[in-house]
This record gives sequence, structure tokens and C-alpha cells, in this order.
Amino acid sequence: MAYFVLIFTLVVYIIRPAEWIPALYFNWNITALTFGVLVLIFSSMNQVKKSPFDRTTMYLVWFFVAMVMSNVFRFQFQTITEYLPVMLTNLIVFSLVQVAITNIEQIRRLIFTIILLLLFISYQCYLQVTLGENWGGQEPFYRSTLTVSEGVVTKIFEPQVKWFGVLSDPNDLGMILVAFIPYIFNRIVYQKINFANKLMWGTALIVLLYTIILTNSRGSILALLVAVGAFFIIKKRSMAGVVFAVLAGVVLLTFGPSRMSEIGSGDNSAMGRVYAWILSLELFAMNPILGVGADHFLDYHGRTAHNSYVLAFVETGFLGFMSYLSIFVLSISSALKVAFRTENSKVMIEIIALTAGLIGILVSIFFISRTYVLLPFFYAAVLTTYTRIQCPELFKEHIQAIKTPVLALSAVLFIVFVYIFNRLSTMFLL
Repeated sequence: MAYFVLIFTLVVYIIRPAEWIPALYFNWNITALTFGVLVLIFSSMNQVKKSPFDRTTMYLVWFFVAMVMSNVFRFQFQTITEYLPVMLTNLIVFSLVQVAITNIEQIRRLIFTIILLLLFISYQCYLQVTLGENWGGQEPFYRSTLTVSEGVVTKIFEPQVKWFGVLSDPNDLGMILVAFIPYIFNRIVYQKINFANKLMWGTALIVLLYTIILTNSRGSILALLVAVGAFFIIKKRSMAGVVFAVLAGVVLLTFGPSRMSEIGSGDNSAMGRVYAWILSLELFAMNPILGVGADHFLDYHGRTAHNSYVLAFVETGFLGFMSYLSIFVLSISSALKVAFRTENSKVMIEIIALTAGLIGILVSIFFISRTYVLLPFFYAAVLTTYTRIQCPELFKEHIQAIKTPVLALSAVLFIVFVYIFNRLSTMFLL
């Protein structure tokens, strides 16, 4: 029952049937989340079953509390009601993954279901660029750019495909597509499956890669390169992945999205990020503990921070940012340590593939403000749950290995990294 509720929740969350099928107009999200809460309640009442929750769950709760505290401290009570549904969704789905999944095949079926949903969305994106709209009547987003030819300035409009709901931004669509590329590649190359299955997974890989190109998102392409490079670097424990990523980057710069040629060109988008980060660092210096209040950065700047990590520490302060970053640090570090110690090569590669997918997500949100969206948290829950089920003793050992002071130091170093990155960007772009 719990597993069915999880699948139903994700289908509703990704496909958004009520937004493009009039006959299905209904608040499916509330229905799914209500069932999810009931499942969690019944699970908590089962005293015999060992708790599936780990430190990542604790830090997600901590992050939520830090958000609320940041608003309460500044008397921003109305704001809490605005983001409460989003964060409750994150908490419920995150916990539901850990409770509902009890074996590895359930995780594989879950990922397979998500990939099927993404293939359906990819087909709808193809309809957008070929027919002008998809089944729901949704047109692609057109981004205007200026080109100069023989002294004549011309404005052209480049399409960027998108979907409904949480995937209505091309960057978000690209992020979820990138997340599962390493896993699919692993299924094709490293898992022992028959030719028909290899053909099926190979087709899925090509379709998703093509859709990533159709998003025309620079951040998604960069995240893809990092995810694939991370997969090879971690697997081979060498720099071969770097070489592969560089070669893939050359190919994408040549044949990929037209906006890829703008990377590093000092365009308005890049400079806008730099200005936002400068202000964010100044605001954080003035409000280091609790920040300026969750969902209140726009009170100080006309545009968002264009960086999920920056938005986390400027809005929720160090307390919130440490808990936010700790979720991903613990997920990745424990997964990799388990992968390197397990004797099962199939399990090792599958853990590495999932880890590379999460790394791709984390790179993607470095260039967009998605601090409070579900996908990064959900994927972290899938990774930790897979690792816990496959190697319970190793996982228990390594999830506890990194102490809280080390996690706090990681948060400090990341903020320093953002500062240095911002200074270097200022030198080259301004």
C-alpha cells in the first residue's frame, strides 16, 4: 500500500494531469499527500518494524525548522503559510521513500516508472518544437537573443521546451532529465541484460539526451557533463572522466543548444547572477544566523539569487544552510564509502550511477534558485534508501561517520567557495 501511494504521488507530481486534462481537474496533490501522511502514521505505529529514517531525515526537518525560525524572528508569519505546503510535500515524499521502499526491485521499478513518465514528457516536448504545441495546448518558451550579421542587429526567438507544474521552466525539466542519465547508461553498459533491454534503455537514453538539448538550457548541459564525468571519475577513480567530459563538451558546443556558445561571454544572465550573489553575501554578513527570512530575498533584490545554495544561506542563515547542505553531503559521502567497500561490483556501479545523478542535480541548482523544490531531496532519499537496503551495516557505519562539526565546517567552506567564485566571476564578467 505504501509503495503504491509513493508511485501515485510521483505520477501526479510529475505529470500534473489536472493542469492539462479538463476531465481530470481535481486536487490530486492533496489526495496523494493525504494518503502519504496516513501511511507514515501507520508506519510509526508499527513498533516492531525498525525505523528506516536516518540523519538526512533529521537534517531535512532541521532545515524546515530553520526556515520557520527565520520568519518568526522577523515577524514574517504570513510567509510561513505560503511555503508550508511545499515544505510539507518535501517532508512527506522524502519520508515516504524511506518507509515505502523495502527492497531493491522496488527502487528499480520506481526509477523505471519515472523514466517512462519522462519519455512521455519528451514526446510532448517534441510536439512543441514540431507542431507548436503539445496535447495540453502548451507552447514552448521563446527566449529572445540578438545576433549581428554584416552590421545589422537582428532579434531571433529560440524555443525552449517545458512541461506543466514543477517542470514549467526549461531548467527544471533539464534537471530531472539529467538526473537519470547516469543510471540509464549504467543499465546499458554495466548491467547484464539481454539485447532487447539494452535496445530499450539505449532508445530511452537517446530520447532524454535529445530532450535536454531541446530545453536549450546551459545549466542542464553543464550538469550533464559533470554528472557523466563524475560517473567515470568515481568508477575508475581516475581522471579519465575529465577527458570524456571535455570531449563531450566540445561536441555539445559544436552541435548542441545554441545558447551553449554564450557560456563565459559576459551576457546579461551571467552578470545578473554576479550582482545577485554580491548582494547575497552582503546580506548574509549582516544576518549570519537566521538570514533575512525564508522566501524574502526578493524584498532586497529585483531578481532571485540564481543559486539554490546562496538562496539557502541568505534566507535561512547559517543554521538553515548547514542543514540543507548536510542532506547532500551525507547522502553522497555515505553512498561512495559504501560503494568502495562492497564486494558486489553490480551494486557498486549502481550506487555510483545514482550518486552521479545527484551530483548532476546539485550542479544544476547551482545556477538556478530551487532551494525548496522536491527533486533534490527526493533523489537524495532514493540514494540513501538504496544504499541502506543493499548494505545496511556499511551504511549505518558511514552515515554516522561524519560528525556535526565537520558538516558545519563543510558549510563554512562552501560559503567561502561561493565568495571566491563570485570574486573570480566579477573579474572576468564585469
